Amino acid sequence: MWPLETIIQGVNGTAHRVERTTFSAISTDSRTIAPGEFFIPLKGPHFDGHLFIDAAYGRSGGGSLCDRTRQEVYANARGTVILVDDTNEALLDLASHKRGQTPAAFVAITGSNGKTTTKELLVHLVRGVIPVASNEKNYNNQVGAAKTMLAIEGSPDYCIFELGTNHRGEIRTLTRMVRPHMSLITNITPSHLAGLADLEGVRREKLDLFEGTLPGGAIFINADDPSLAPYKRADCTLYTFGMEGCADFMLQVAADAGLEGFEITFNLRGEKVRARTRLLGRHNLYNVLAAATLAFSMGVKGATLADGIGAFEPYKGRFRPVSSGGGYTIIDDTYNANPASMEWAVRTLSSLPCRGKRIAILGDMQELGARSDEYHRGLGRLIRASNLSLVLAVGEAMKAAAGEAGNGRVHLFDDKKGLVDFVRGRLDRDDIVLVKGSRALGLDEVVEALG
Repeated sequence: MWPLETIIQGVNGTAHRVERTTFSAISTDSRTIAPGEFFIPLKGPHFDGHLFIDAAYGRSGGGSLCDRTRQEVYANARGTVILVDDTNEALLDLASHKRGQTPAAFVAITGSNGKTTTKELLVHLVRGVIPVASNEKNYNNQVGAAKTMLAIEGSPDYCIFELGTNHRGEIRTLTRMVRPHMSLITNITPSHLAGLADLEGVRREKLDLFEGTLPGGAIFINADDPSLAPYKRADCTLYTFGMEGCADFMLQVAADAGLEGFEITFNLRGEKVRARTRLLGRHNLYNVLAAATLAFSMGVKGATLADGIGAFEPYKGRFRPVSSGGGYTIIDDTYNANPASMEWAVRTLSSLPCRGKRIAILGDMQELGARSDEYHRGLGRLIRASNLSLVLAVGEAMKAAAGEAGNGRVHLFDDKKGLVDFVRGRLDRDDIVLVKGSRALGLDEVVEALG
């Protein structure tokens, strides 16, 4: 429950009108708000939640925040109305206030790739052993993380947060809200360069998580990532994880089972644990290691880790193998794409045992800014050197990859329908088809069409 006094204190607001004084939850969506909930109207380039304050009250009978400058709105608003300087900032302020009232240990994860898989696997490993709360799916931006904080109920021992960014300063803002006791960065690779400029910009942005970890906390460093390995901080305990060289937490591949995954061996600060994972690709092994490292450090025993890792299924859109009615296998990696994840996907496809053809259906890598052509040409060189039988591409930026690949290796299409019609006549039993591109291209529709 949310007493009115707590909301006013948390947002540094002023009561304009008081009707209801206790609220069941906080909502930012006038379409789904439930009776008794309190509405925070958010603003963006193409929407303004203030326009839906009345509709929210009609569904909730509760109350809302309102910007002090919007007198034309709050003058006629029904229910309890609290005035604030900025409703977007007030959402973060209220979440930060809730954080201060929550005695759990907080764990935060970020990185260019693998953060959602790492977070989901970590939650899977600890849930049922330790009381936890976490953000759902990939709700990792300021709004999603704040809503997760506000929705924490009961008395979890740990709260696990995935933090995302696409512009400078976002990780710092999120870290100030979450104030983690434990933090992990999966890796640093070129991503969201339209907002972060270059690899150094990505590194600085992600390292704000380590810098914002509470003094006396634990920081987990990918020892195999040259952008992260040198990190030092005197007032936190530093742990390393990796698959190469020496680290506090290590993973080795005992056997490669192709499309069935891997048999793996962990060395968790001296404790040996053998497990099997259904996740594909070396890049996913780092996610498995990262999740196991955190879970072990949170108190989960080795045998429980092994069972949990073996039972974890890859998520839709995240390098998930799907058996088709035609006897070929589709690898659905359509959630998103950047240069590193695209390279890992193509290399993994090239290395998988395959009795048929290896086919890649690829779409643009977006948010790469001025270096988009450069990175797509690099993808073209990778394709040219690969053992792929057929590469089909859609998207304007993929023209640069096609040109670099040469020799007609890449077949370009103007739309997904034409691509699907073309490839359907060329698929045979035992083929493996990778489908990958940035989320905006909607290549999950290709997966559905071919499935």
